[in-house]
Amino acid sequence: MKRYDAIVVHFGELWLKGRNRSKFIARLRKNIEVALHESRPKVSDERDRFLLYFKDQKSLNNALDALRFVFGISWFAPVVISKNTLQSIVTSSKGIVPKSVTVRIVASRSNKSTKFNSYEIVSEFIKRSKSLGFKIDKDSEKELLINVMKDGTLICSEKMRGLGGLPVGSSGKAVSLLSGGIDSPVASFYAMKRGLELVYLHMHAFNNNKEARSSKMSELLKILSRYNQKSPVYYAPAYVFQSATLKTPRKYELVLFRRFLYVLASSVAEKEGATAIVTGESLGQVASQTVGNMTASQHGIEPIIIRPLIGFDKHEIISMAKELGTFNISIKSYKDVCSIGVRNPSTNMSSKLVSALYKECDLDSALRRTVKLMENLK
Repeated sequence: MKRYDAIVVHFGELWLKGRNRSKFIARLRKNIEVALHESRPKVSDERDRFLLYFKDQKSLNNALDALRFVFGISWFAPVVISKNTLQSIVTSSKGIVPKSVTVRIVASRSNKSTKFNSYEIVSEFIKRSKSLGFKIDKDSEKELLINVMKDGTLICSEKMRGLGGLPVGSSGKAVSLLSGGIDSPVASFYAMKRGLELVYLHMHAFNNNKEARSSKMSELLKILSRYNQKSPVYYAPAYVFQSATLKTPRKYELVLFRRFLYVLASSVAEKEGATAIVTGESLGQVASQTVGNMTASQHGIEPIIIRPLIGFDKHEIISMAKELGTFNISIKSYKDVCSIGVRNPSTNMSSKLVSALYKECDLDSALRRTVKLMENLK
């Protein structure tokens, strides 16, 4: 079994930030420490990367899996650390490249004070190629990365792609409207990728919150929690809204429900210190998602409404849901109030009409009742 000395974590996009770069990097460090809380690595800040040191090999291997779910990482890899001599670099490389595998040597120096340069590192490998146990070819797709630093040389051959994006929490906090469907979990993923820390709000069709908690929603939340482990979840019953709008023409129900949901999300946002609402809407996908209806439903809502999937088609959303592992859960039978079935729904309601219907149904009172019935799980 290969033995490694540490894991190197590269920042990627964070390095392009200006004066507030340090805040983004500090947030990433915190998120890594939370994700690896069981392994408790020692974290060394090396300017444009972190080096993570572990007490044993098992902890290191477990960390490699956990880092796949941390936003803000460009790439990471297990590394062997050798002394800053040509002989030590070549000798240390023998144990991490399998026999008969062909690699391209990619050498660089963060420390320019060594007596040898990057070209001489590659030349040393070529000179000793017969004793390496692996082959060298400048056209090989597989790389052996050599980086000479001040206190040692990092050597790795298993470069792993990170999620990229921004560290969760670096862009603030948002309330994500999570339904039981395909779209909203994918939207939540992309919101987290741009640095938003999420609070989830699920409006359900059950008689009580306990039934909603024991439904497939817990499965969806378990997958999403990989990317943000301590997200509050609010469950709210829809029957109060439905009772209040019984006499409202059905063709208006979709947009009126969206307005009610946004107002409820705004109250959660105020409580949680969030400044945005995230939805799984895609322009033109259903009747409530026309430009006119989206404008009418969000009229007067203070938090900014973010729609990460606005330009996605359904096939793209499904493809991403499958990649995340949420698709098979989302398609399980579920009575989802966010997909109210209405024949001939209105596709271009005005803000004035929505506001009038909201007042006519006394949805402010319905909102207060719903808030009392809403349950917060942390």
